[in-house]
Amino acid sequence: MDEPNGPYAVELRDLTKTFLGRGGGQLVTAVDHVSLQIGQGEFFTLLGPSGCGKTTTLRMIAGFELPTAGDLLIQGRAMTNVPPNGRPVNTVFQNYALFPHMTVADNVAFGLRVKRVSKAEREQRVQEALALVQLSDLRQRRPAQLSGGQQQRVALARAIVNQPQVLLLDEPLGALDPMIRAELQQDLSEIFRTLNKSVVMVTHDMHEA
Repeated sequence: MDEPNGPYAVELRDLTKTFLGRGGGQLVTAVDHVSLQIGQGEFFTLLGPSGCGKTTTLRMIAGFELPTAGDLLIQGRAMTNVPPNGRPVNTVFQNYALFPHMTVADNVAFGLRVKRVSKAEREQRVQEALALVQLSDLRQRRPAQLSGGQQQRVALARAIVNQPQVLLLDEPLGALDPMIRAELQQDLSEIFRTLNKSVVMVTHDMHEA
């Protein structure tokens, strides 16, 4: 892939990750010298069976795992050893990772509150994010009052509201039943088209890819 308009959104250069085997035995290579380039505004899918290293790769991009070797760049900046909170990315997890005692709006606003974003700006950005994922009417509900698909929309809004340069999706539809999954998949396509951001998604399902 050529690089005509500035840096890639994400670039991996010979990225490798090894772990100690169970009981401290021999090394296991989870990711083996992976190199790839993801363009600006590109929706990139890592597709493969469980255990092939795709989630480990995503976690290295997010900063949750450090590579054993190789280089990782985001927007042209070296990020190999930068902690997660220093990277211009946000991750949406399969299990939603919502705070059960908080309302939908408070869950979405959490990251902005940690960053000390002003109340007025925080409210505006939360309102825009909830409108984008079609949950404006449910802002005062708690996660337990929502369906699985609605909870995943909250998790997506919480990532979007931080205005990341790259969105990371870890099996975002994996916990949903087939009917809800198909509906949300279609809605996600519209949302990402509107956002025009670079997205990296991990999935084992060829239909999602």
